[in-house]
Parts: sequence; structure tokens; C-alpha cells
Amino acid sequence: MKMENPFKSIVENQQVPEILRDHVMKDIRLIKLALDMTDLVSVKYPSSIFNLLNAAENRKKKKD
Repeated sequence: MKMENPFKSIVENQQVPEILRDHVMKDIRLIKLALDMTDLVSVKYPSSIFNLLNAAENRKKKKD
């Protein structure tokens, strides 16, 4: 069963209600925040720790 695209039923000049637009924008901001937090925790934080440990190891090797 093929679903019909709901955006095709919106007339080109028709305006979306402001409440609906605000709700969609809030949802998009929430999704973006969740993606940014996931990126921070899963990629940037471990990368920072790895770089910090490598820098400490490199300093230790230079002293020896």
C-alpha cells in the first residue's frame, strides 16, 4: 500500500498555521540538540581524551 505524500495536498500559496510551524521548529531544534549531544559524547569527548593522552605521552618521551 503506497502512502500519499501529505505535502502534495498543501496548496502552494496556502500558509501553514503559526502554531503548527512553531511546533515543527521546536521538534527540529530538539532533534538537532540530541544529535549535537550524541556527537559530543560519542565522538568529540573520546577524541579529546585520546588527544590529551597522546600529548602527555609525547611530552614524557621528549623528557626521556
